[in-house]
Amino acid sequence: MKASSSRPVVALLTDFGLGDGYIGIMKGVIAGITPDAQMIDITHEIAPQHIGEAAWILASTYRYFPAMTAFLCVVDPGVGSDRSAIALHAGDWFFVGPDNGLFSYILNEPALHGAVELANPAYRLSQVSSTFHGRDIFAPAAAYLASGAGDVFSKLGPSLDPANLVRLSTVTATWHGSAIEAHIVHIDRFGNLITGIPLSMVPDLFTAEQACITFPEQGMRVEQRRRFFAEGAENGQAFIYGDSSGYVGIAVRNGNAAKTLGVACGVPITFDISPG
Repeated sequence: MKASSSRPVVALLTDFGLGDGYIGIMKGVIAGITPDAQMIDITHEIAPQHIGEAAWILASTYRYFPAMTAFLCVVDPGVGSDRSAIALHAGDWFFVGPDNGLFSYILNEPALHGAVELANPAYRLSQVSSTFHGRDIFAPAAAYLASGAGDVFSKLGPSLDPANLVRLSTVTATWHGSAIEAHIVHIDRFGNLITGIPLSMVPDLFTAEQACITFPEQGMRVEQRRRFFAEGAENGQAFIYGDSSGYVGIAVRNGNAAKTLGVACGVPITFDISPG
């Protein structure tokens, strides 16, 4: 992605909803520091305190933003605790938020250039509350990064070893013999189940002789495969498909896979595939 030619970009992702003034306050702080910032809302409808959902939505959206975008991400049930406030430089982008697993997918990217703790008081508000770090710490850091990018990053605070930052255990899909162990990492508003299995792990998804996703805890199996939603009969049966996010998904045509199967986010799955 090319960098914006005229205006710095700050993208916001939170669980704050739209009924209170929290989003407006953070945007006001950003505008006071970087008046020409273009602010883009990814979503503010993350389920409250649902770090895993936020991590996945961030992972599936950030690549579509211009280079040098600063992502302001606040899903922070540990605000005021000893969890760290951090910034990351990964690929062509910057990420600001709590070190609580929110950046799990970003930390797994090969192009991770560095991590810093947001400790420099020059890049935060003069008074920092114990309950609204989105306003007092994260929004200022994102605003400064958007305006100054790499020149600002190293000034935000001391370097951190990315290996020591928090990662959610549910985001990584791993091979165990001929099977992949993973989890349901997201349920979209249509009830489609998004697994933590990148399509790149199973390039033969539609050419293999057989493919099956098992829910061990529920004792269920999904074996149908479809390349698109309208393929095949509208029979109310769940099927495996390739989601536009780049991950293996499970859907029900004109239905709700989560309700049909009775599963929730975080449920473990096993994916078996037989070569064609």
